[in-house]
This record gives sequence, structure tokens and C-alpha cells, in this order.
Amino acid sequence: PSHREALPPRDYFTDEIRRQLSRNFGEEEFFGGGLTIRATVDPDLQIVAAHALQKSLEDMDRAAGTWRGTGKSIDPATIDDGTWEDALADVRVARDVTLESPWFVAVVDEIGDQRMTLRIEGQPEPSPWEVPRNDISWMKGSFRDNFERGDVVHVRRMTSGNDGEGDFIRWTLRQVPEVQGGFMAMDVNTGRVLAMQGGFSYQHSVFNRATQATRQPGSSFKPFVYAAALDSGFSPASIIIDAPIEIDTGAGIWRPQNASRQFYGPTPLRTGIERSRNLMTVRLAQEVGMEVVASYAERFGVYDDMDPYLANSLGSSETTLFRMVAAYAMFANGGERVEPTLVDRVQDRWGRTIYRHDDRICDDCATERLPEGESPRITANRERVMDAITAYQLTSMMQGVVQRGTAAGAVNLGVPTAGKTGTTNDSRDAWFIGFTSNVVA
Repeated sequence: PSHREALPPRDYFTDEIRRQLSRNFGEEEFFGGGLTIRATVDPDLQIVAAHALQKSLEDMDRAAGTWRGTGKSIDPATIDDGTWEDALADVRVARDVTLESPWFVAVVDEIGDQRMTLRIEGQPEPSPWEVPRNDISWMKGSFRDNFERGDVVHVRRMTSGNDGEGDFIRWTLRQVPEVQGGFMAMDVNTGRVLAMQGGFSYQHSVFNRATQATRQPGSSFKPFVYAAALDSGFSPASIIIDAPIEIDTGAGIWRPQNASRQFYGPTPLRTGIERSRNLMTVRLAQEVGMEVVASYAERFGVYDDMDPYLANSLGSSETTLFRMVAAYAMFANGGERVEPTLVDRVQDRWGRTIYRHDDRICDDCATERLPEGESPRITANRERVMDAITAYQLTSMMQGVVQRGTAAGAVNLGVPTAGKTGTTNDSRDAWFIGFTSNVVA
């Protein structure tokens, strides 16, 4: 294949590499320097990650029951004179979705009560290009309410097996969801990003919600408050009063509430994080000192400079998914600093390594011969960002979130998993960041 064909397709991962490296090397060197870039992405995991995010977003979208389609259409006359394929080719819609089976672009032809016929891009003629009435049972209204001749739509083959395997059942209508999300998975020991999906479809929206969107982390920020408390002499069994609290913000009185609008009295720290109690967190931040909490958040890289307001203990200050996942990696690996990366190394056109992510020191690599059965010694010169005992206690408390707390029943991996849910006001943002012994996501 030609060089261009051998290149990976443009997606959220390659685009973020371009963004980060052209910042480091300059646009000119990045595009014209003949660089060879070794990315950290695991192609198999990337597909699994994309499909998992897309499936969840699609399920949420279909539950709402509203058909929006692509919002694009072509002149119905092109269907009659046979030039519809050319007209369709000029329409810019997502053609990179492979959820359950590849999504095709189609144009609506005849609309009836019980069925609707389509013309489907790139599909050889004789085949039942129609969608039966039962395919639109999830949406409000009939074919005639939702569709007009010439509408551009997405369809995929529905088959008896998964991933397009098995017998063909029918063509089924699909739409890119209105609700969006982001996903990222990272190796907790090295910071290598294994998979990243910045939205439902890169071709639909190139905006990367994993790295570019700044959002409120909400309750997913609370572990940083608890980490500061554990380091300040609290233990997972320390009792905190869960009771009403009033804070004079200077601009008025702030009365934070628990999500349940109830108060629970004296409660152990562990339960506070499992049940995501807001009042306990604010009281804890007040006791430890918001300056201390802010210094933790900055040390973990969640913020460059955090305002020490008490409201920020509940995650009201904005940050990115990329930064949050990298910070959780440091809880997971026992409290050592890791720098997140999408690139293992970059070589110039002469093969010289001009950037390498792994900056551990290999003590014996210059030795020509090593005694048989010995491997080179490697010094991990990593900075400790939190006490190892604190990291252990915090991880134990966050395992409780998955076993008994706000994530119980939602996360069932069959391996020990810790994590924290987060929801902001009116559920505008919903988070879950979790980790096992080797991956944080």
C-alpha cells in the first residue's frame, strides 16, 4: 500500500497527538520533519472503548424517543433521475461509526404507513432496502411524522449475531445521539494512554471531550479532599458530623445539601465517600483547610491554580477528563507521580530519538555483557505525591464505592475495582472514574 494508505485514520487519538506534539515541536517540524511517532494506543482496546461509550450514549438517546436524524437532506429529484449517490457523497455526515455493525448513509425514498424504503450508499442494488414499522417503535410518531423524501439518514444491518455476524434481519435506522461523552483509559504505572474516545464520532464532532472540554468534576473531586484529610491525621473510621452547615461566602450564606436532602448525624469517613455525602466533605475541607485541599489538587495536576473556596471541595471548579484520570492513576499506583502521555517516543528522519516518555534510568544499559540470568537494573526516579499508606486507605475506601456505595451494581468487573462517581447540579455532567491494579479509566 502507498504511504498515505498505511497511515492510521484521523480520529480523536491521532488528532490529540497532532495537537500536543505540534505544541512541543512547532507545526513546521511536526508536519515537515519526517517524524516517526510511536503512539501508546492499544488498537483492540480503542475499539472496545469507542463501542462501549457509543452504546451507552445511544441507549440514553433512544430512551428519550426523539428522532432528529442528521438534519441534512438532498433534492428528491436526484432519486428519480438516478444521481442520488453523487448527491449523497457530497453530504458531510459521520461515516466512521461501526457500533454493532458499520453505519451506512442512506436517503429516504418512499414513505408508507407500515414501511419506508431507502437508497443506501455503496450497497449493490437488488436487496430489500426498507425499514419496517417495528423498527421505529422506540420513537414518538409515525414514518410520516418524522421523515420526508430526500432526508439523509444513518442505517445499519441488524443481524442475528453480534458485530454484523449471522443472518440478516433488517435495515435499522440509527442517529448520532444529542448527549455526548468522553472516555479514557490509562496504565496506572506509566501514564500511557491506552484508549481515548472524545465523543460519539470524530467525523460528527472533532471536539475532544476527553482533553479539550473543561467540565465540573462534581463529586469525583472528593477523593482529593479525603486524601488531604487522611494525610492530616484522619482515618477511614474517623467520625464526621453529617448535619446542616452554613458558610458565609461574603456574597451571602451558602447552605450546601446532600443529594438526598437529608442529614445523617455522626458518620465514619468511609461511609462519607461511599455515599458521596456533600455536607461531610465540606465540613472535612473546612477542618483540614481549603488551602491544604487546593495544594493536593495542584500536586495531582487536577488544576494549575485552584481557588481555595469551600464550594470547590464539591468539584465546582472546571478541569478535564484527561487530568482527572491521570490524577486517579496516582491513587492507584500507591501515590507515585505519573505523567500522562499518548506517545512513547518520537524519532526524526535519521532515526534519532528526539523524545522519549519513559525517563527511568537504566543503570546497566551501558554494560556490554550482563551475568547470565540477570536483567538490567532500572531506577524509577519518580516523585512521591502522597503517602503510600494514605493511597492504600483511600483505595480501600473507593473500593467501598463500587461494592456498597453509589456505583454498586453498575460496575461488575470480576476483579477488585475502586472508583468514584460524580454528578453535578441537574445531572449536567455525570462521571465515573475507576481503577484496577493496572488500569485507570
